[in-house]
Parts: sequence; structure tokens; C-alpha cells
Amino acid sequence: MNAEIITTGTELLLGEIVDTNATYIARELRSLGLNLFYKTTVGDNRRRLADVLRLGAARSDVIIVTGGLGPTIDDITREAVADASGRPLEQRREIVEDLQAMFARWGRTLTENNLRQTFLPSGSTLIPNPIGTAPGFLTESDGSMVICLPGVPREMKRMMADWVVPFLQERAGDRARVLVTRTLHTAGIGESAIDDRIAHLMIVHNPTVGLAAHLGRVDVRITASAPTVTEAQALIETVEDELRDELGRWIYGADGDTLGSVVANLLKQQSAILAIAETNTAGRIASSFRDSEMGVLGETIQANTLSSLAESLSPDTFVSLDRESVVAVATRLRTRSAADYALVLLGTTEPGQGFWSDDRGETWLGLATPHTVMTQRFEVGGIDEFSSSWLAIYALDYVRRQLLGQYGIELT
Repeated sequence: MNAEIITTGTELLLGEIVDTNATYIARELRSLGLNLFYKTTVGDNRRRLADVLRLGAARSDVIIVTGGLGPTIDDITREAVADASGRPLEQRREIVEDLQAMFARWGRTLTENNLRQTFLPSGSTLIPNPIGTAPGFLTESDGSMVICLPGVPREMKRMMADWVVPFLQERAGDRARVLVTRTLHTAGIGESAIDDRIAHLMIVHNPTVGLAAHLGRVDVRITASAPTVTEAQALIETVEDELRDELGRWIYGADGDTLGSVVANLLKQQSAILAIAETNTAGRIASSFRDSEMGVLGETIQANTLSSLAESLSPDTFVSLDRESVVAVATRLRTRSAADYALVLLGTTEPGQGFWSDDRGETWLGLATPHTVMTQRFEVGGIDEFSSSWLAIYALDYVRRQLLGQYGIELT
């Protein structure tokens, strides 16, 4: 079945609140194996919402709407669904009785505006709301189902779990499918370079392959649809094998893996300790390790300038931006901390430097190992978020490759 989501509320359009409902519903639909093709946000306007509902009914089997079911004048979802489906509103006696009993328990008077919630498009199926005053409803018309739920997240989630998910599972019947997703994480290669290598896999219908670029890294998402999880995983494995053939040396992990967790596991396998000194990455390298992974770290130094880094090492140390300095710092840090490896980043920290500046600055990376000190110079420095994130990720990936014995493989 093909599905879409409509969230209502002018406050969503104005950015006053974040639309968490659509995210939650999308995940639920994915777990049911429904194809989600559209998500739309509409303000509190009856005509525009009705127009969007008509469009959705022409292209989707299931439309889930959240919001606009309350008692106020701007709660217009019921009226918009009635307009779009050609079903007039009718008052439902059972809703009136439930509200009367609810307000009586609270010792409050049931006002006239609350009775707006007792009207539904004719022929609609009532969806109970056990933790709120606004019931939901299902209206079917011309082969399309419109499921309307309150916009209050806790009410919507309860009704999804109690009623909507079981209903959709039963309605799907033999057509029910599951969606399984696996995400491969890459570093050291850009989104366009990945696309160039795997474009032939990104046009396949099932599994689908998509890219998501983040600061300094790119995720490759594989999503498969099948009657069972086992069958979906088998489809994913076939495509994953091809992706690893194309991108293997850039793939550092999958799903819940982080660069920090991957490097930590490699260090644990070698019973090795890593010391870190970083100047222009705001401590991002050390903070990449979770609390449970801190046991693999030795001494860590976060310095805002080269001179403050020098002072933290010893009073007579002089640090400059060159290969000799980064070798000296990495060697001294490894020796004094009794670590197996020492990673050092020496970079420019002046404001206005970075990837997107005229003055890009520079950074030197040094990695001291039990046998040698490897270095690399980057024509970028600065302390902006993008530059420091990119440098931190590249440095961690540099360590990963060394621990795997992969260095010597040229990055492109």
C-alpha cells in the first residue's frame, strides 16, 4: 500500500514547533512495509487542507492526518475531510456521551465549543482516544483511506499503537511487507565521488540505495521491502556486497557504529592505548569516544593555540606549523603518556579561516606509532564547525586505517 502523511497547524509552517509527529508516523509506516511517498504540512486553512486531501486521495491508499481535531475555531480537519470526501458532518451520540461522562468526572462544565469534537464525516469509523477529548476517525472514499488523529504527540502515539497499526496490518493481509534498512558509514570520500562509483545501484527498485551527506562523512542507506525480515535482509546483503566492493576502503562501519567506536574496538583488539593532542578541532576527536570506550584513551590535550599546547607539554617546547614540530609533539606525547599511539593535530586557529574562507589556513597531522611517525598536511585550518568536524573525522579515520594496516591506499 502507498501512504502519505499530512500534518496540520500554522505553528508548524511558521517553525514555532518541530514536527515530530511526521517522523514518528513515518517510522511506524516503514515498520509496516508501507510505501511512504509524500509528507505535507498545511496551515489551519480549511480550503487548502481539503485541496491537499483530494490530491492525496488520487495518489495514495492511506493518508494519515494529525492535528486540527480540537474544540477551537481553527481546528478544521473534520470540516476539510468532509469537504474533500463529499460526506457531510454528522453528530455522533456516542462521542457526546463520552464527553459528558468525562467532564462530569472532572467536575467541569461541557461547553458548546467542545461539542464540535462530536461531529465526524458521515459513515466514518470512530478511533478511540483513551487519553484525550478529541477522538480520531477513519473515512474511506473511492479506494483511499483517510485516518485522522490528534496533533498532541502522546495521544497520537497511543492511538497509533492501539488502533491504527493493528488496523493497517489487518488491512494489508497477504500484501503485508516489511521494510528493513541498513546504513553504511563512509569517511574520506565525497558524496559526488560515491555517486560516480555506485550510480548503477541507485537506480535499482528493490533494494533502494540512497546517500545522506553529513559533516565530513557520507552515509549509504540500503532499504529492502519483502514479506519477511529474512527475505529483506537477503536482498540487502546482495547489494551490500557490491557496495563494499566499490567503497570498501572508505567504509568504516554500519548502522550504530561511529568512528570513535570503531577505532576503540580496534585499539582494544590490540590492547593498545591512544593519546591525543588537538588544537583546532574543539576537542572533537577525544569526544568521539563514548564513556564506555574511554579506557582506550591515554592522555588527551585540547589546546586553543599552538603556544598553549607547547606549554602543556613542557616549558621549553616550541611548536610551529611544520612537519618537524608535529613529529616532535607526537613523539613527546607518546613517550610521556606511555601510549602505543599518539595522534596530534596542529592547526591555525585564527577567526575567519577554514574551508569556505579566502584564507583557508593549514593543519598538520602526526601519528606516532611504536615504529615511526606519519604526517600529513592539510590546506585547511580554522575553528569553524565544518572545518573542525572534517579534520576530526579525517584524523580518526587515519588512525583506523593505520590500525587496520591499510595505509598506503590512496584516498580519492
